[in-house]
Amino acid sequence: MSRHYPHLITALALCAVPLAGCSAEPAQETSASSSATASASSAPAAWPTTSSFPTPEVPGDGTFPAVEDVDRTDVDSTARAAAILLHSWDTVVDRTETAAAIRTKPLMSDEWAAHQVEPERNSSQGAWLDPASHGAYSRAQAVPAIGDTTRDVADDKAVRAYKVTWRWASRDGEPAEGTGTRHVTIYLERHSGAWEVVGHQSHELPAGEATS
Repeated sequence: MSRHYPHLITALALCAVPLAGCSAEPAQETSASSSATASASSAPAAWPTTSSFPTPEVPGDGTFPAVEDVDRTDVDSTARAAAILLHSWDTVVDRTETAAAIRTKPLMSDEWAAHQVEPERNSSQGAWLDPASHGAYSRAQAVPAIGDTTRDVADDKAVRAYKVTWRWASRDGEPAEGTGTRHVTIYLERHSGAWEVVGHQSHELPAGEATS
């Protein structure tokens, strides 16, 4: 990777994690379906119209975690809320997965928040087609991931890992197809008594791991 945050060097030296570490590069959108991504790259599918669904007052009709309610003095509260928010999408108002990361920016450091920039195309567009046709939004849950990734690196540095799963809640009463499971790693630092996200990574879980 081309660059690293200076303040994460200590964390990298003290915690060997099975993932790529505390990356300073912008988080890339992860496709919920590799086959969907491949087909989208060759011939992007037409995006279904959501004109029949009114723009919600708040994304997810108020079901997404509210950043103002997060206990920033508690590392686990901050990390878990971030993990869920990063997978909280509303197909009526969101153009890409990164829209969720942008909503999570209040929980991030200024430096990491600056990296949350929407790409030109949603890498998960194929997986969003059916949910979008129902004006659906995701309902995400996060539980601690199995393994030794989660650790307190120092008094003011921590790593938390979660298994995040989601399904879609439709707005038209018809079932919205599609679910997903990812392993999410959140890197945090505490400044002035408040924890903030200074990096995050995720990857799809294979079917066997997703059901364990």
